[in-house]
Amino acid sequence: MHTDSRAAVYVVATPIGNLDDLTPRARKTLESVDVIAAEDTRNTRKLLSHLGITAKHLISYQDHGEEQRAEAILARLIQDGTTLAIVSDAGTPCVSDPGYRIVKRARELGVPVHPIPGVSAVTALVSASGLASDRFTFVGFLPSRGKALQTEVLSWRALGGAVVFFEAARRLGQSLPVIAAAYPTARIAIGRELTKLFEEIVTLDLAEAMIWVESHATLKGEVTAMLSIPPAEAPAADREGLDARARAAFAAGRSLKDLLLEYKDEGLKRAELYQLLLAAKKDA
Repeated sequence: MHTDSRAAVYVVATPIGNLDDLTPRARKTLESVDVIAAEDTRNTRKLLSHLGITAKHLISYQDHGEEQRAEAILARLIQDGTTLAIVSDAGTPCVSDPGYRIVKRARELGVPVHPIPGVSAVTALVSASGLASDRFTFVGFLPSRGKALQTEVLSWRALGGAVVFFEAARRLGQSLPVIAAAYPTARIAIGRELTKLFEEIVTLDLAEAMIWVESHATLKGEVTAMLSIPPAEAPAADREGLDARARAAFAAGRSLKDLLLEYKDEGLKRAELYQLLLAAKKDA
C-alpha cells in the first residue's frame, strides 16, 4: 500500500509517577504530532495540561477491540499523511500495555515507527533492587488463577538469573506463598509507588516479604517485583532415574513427543533431553 511520506508513528514513554521524568524529546514529540492515541484520554489530558500542551487531537485505544481500532487509525493516518503518538497511562506502550497492534499494523503498511524511550518501572526497580541484574527475564503480569500461577512460577526454574514481574498489590498475599513454595531461599525486591512521593522499595527473603505484605494490608494499585533465584534452586537432572522412567514409559506405549513435553522441566536442555529419550526408546 502506498503511504504518505509524512505519516509516522511514535511510541512515547510517559512518566510512571513523577511528571518531571518525561524526557525533553518526548515532550517535543507530543507537541509536534498531529494525533495522540491514548490508553485513557483523561489521564493523558492531565499530562498534556501539566506540560502546557493544548488543542491536541486525542483518540482512545485499549486492549479490547484494539485490532479493529488499529486498522481504522492507520487508514486515516495514511490517507491524511499525519503523525501519531501512542501513549499509555504510565510507562512505555506495548510493554504489558496496549499499543503493539497499532505498531504491528503500521509496520505491515510501511509506516515508520519511532521509539521515544523513557522511564520504565522494570528498569527503575532493577537498578535500585540491590539484586544481581546481569541477567533477568521480564514476564509481565502474573496469572490470577491458582493453577496457572503455579505453572508460571515453576517455569522460572529453566530461565536462569532473576525474574521481574508486575502484580496487583491486593494479590501479593496469594502469589508470594506460591513463589516461596517453589523457591524458599530466594530473595525478592518489591517496588511500590515508584518515582512518587511515597515510593517504597524493599529487598527481602520471601518469608520476610510475606510478613511485609501482611503489614501492608491496604496496598492498592500495582507493584513491580524482582525475584533473584539462587542457582541451587534449579534442580540437577537425575539422568539415571529419568532414563529408567522413560524406558518404562516407552514400553507402555508412550510417544517421544509426549515424553518431551512431560519431562521438559526435569533439568535438561531440550537437545539433551531429546538425545536421552532417543537412547531410552532404543533400549526399550
